[in-house]
Amino acid sequence: MMYNEIDIIKHMPKVKGAYFLPFHMDHAWRCDAIKEYRAKSLTFEDRIRMLEIQSLSGPTVSAFLGDEPVAMFGCVLLWVGVGEAWSLLSEKARRYPIAMTKAARIFFDQCESIFNLHRLQITVNSNDKRAMGWAKTIGFEPEGLMLRYSADKDDTYMMRRI
Repeated sequence: MMYNEIDIIKHMPKVKGAYFLPFHMDHAWRCDAIKEYRAKSLTFEDRIRMLEIQSLSGPTVSAFLGDEPVAMFGCVLLWVGVGEAWSLLSEKARRYPIAMTKAARIFFDQCESIFNLHRLQITVNSNDKRAMGWAKTIGFEPEGLMLRYSADKDDTYMMRRI
């Protein structure tokens, strides 16, 4: 376990029936979110490899409902003071929008505090209105549109935490 995940987990919200653990690759294999990931040009193995690299590059936690992992939140530490946020939420996690929104906000607040980040950014597919709305709800604002940025050559918004 790296990157003070224990410190972050201590601050995660108390949600009835849910809990948070430091990320482990087993969580990815068991979570529907990785199977539901939208990029058509990436194989399942590509998605797993990408998640493993991201999880080794900064703090990552898994959200559980019962004994099932339903979401993951992470922050890739790009360089001193700058991180890139990411998340994967299964459809089951989306049934708990208030809890997952509160969890994401707290997780990213903790990343900013523990790692003294002056910038936290996230990329969001421009066609995904739900993801855009959620990113705004957890404190990100759009900075610009990156043309053909995603693996599927979709346009993607760069957003930063305000």
